[in-house]
Amino acid sequence: MKKLSILFVLAIVSFVGTVSAQDDETTTGGVQQITNKNGVAVLPEAGSYAIGFDALPLLRYAGNMFNGNTNNNVFAGFANQGGTANGGTLYGKYFLSETNAIRARFSINQSTVQDVNRVILDGQSIPQSNIEVEDELITSNFGINLGGGMEWRRGKGRLMGVYGAEALIGLNTSNQSYTYGNAITAGNQAPTTSNYGNNIVGNSRVISRTNPNSFTLGAFGFAGVEYFFAPQISVGAEFTLGLSYTGTNRSEVVREEWDANSNSVINVSDVDANILTNFGVATGVWGGAINLMFHF
Repeated sequence: MKKLSILFVLAIVSFVGTVSAQDDETTTGGVQQITNKNGVAVLPEAGSYAIGFDALPLLRYAGNMFNGNTNNNVFAGFANQGGTANGGTLYGKYFLSETNAIRARFSINQSTVQDVNRVILDGQSIPQSNIEVEDELITSNFGINLGGGMEWRRGKGRLMGVYGAEALIGLNTSNQSYTYGNAITAGNQAPTTSNYGNNIVGNSRVISRTNPNSFTLGAFGFAGVEYFFAPQISVGAEFTLGLSYTGTNRSEVVREEWDANSNSVINVSDVDANILTNFGVATGVWGGAINLMFHF
């Protein structure tokens, strides 16, 4: 395995050296312009656009191929702490000049999970376990991050240093809804109900749960390197230093239970009105990045 890894690294170094040796370099207006042996520009120019994404999934896949693991996490230190894990962020850039670009990022995470469980039907004159009804739990999560900033670049050849600053805004929400096959009635005030972990409270059961929504603001500086291994295609790594502010609003749990006074089923709402805030300054507060960029 070590031999394979060494050969892989040597192959990359050899490829980089061969490609660089074939480049033609000219300087225009103090900016070094590079073309490959076919005359194709290697670096982006003023007016160019770029789109990209996190390269960590590709690197993990390559690592899996070399060592036979199924979930390599060599770059765990780059995990994004802003609410969306690396591997799901899209990047965009517009170049004002060869050395300056406007940059933006976007990530979204939406999921709906349905958990259906079957329980015995209550009220049978002769209980039969194979006669069942369905309970259902639906869990919904949504998160979005939007960011933008400025980037400056300098370097020689295909290797560029990048640095700059960004601001970011994020929102995360989560909720659960429950439906039950056996209804609460006067004669069956504690019906057979699936236990989803925290949905049964005495003789009442949860029908909805709204978790605290979080709103995040952040600002950070970044610095890193970018290497153009092919014309207009680059791989880069960045490190960040920044601050973040996160606020969460109230949560609410709605339960249903039998009420003897009204002789009916009532809904009871439990509201947690606490509003929490968190402010922090740290390296990597918005995560680093291993990214792959395509320029047009």
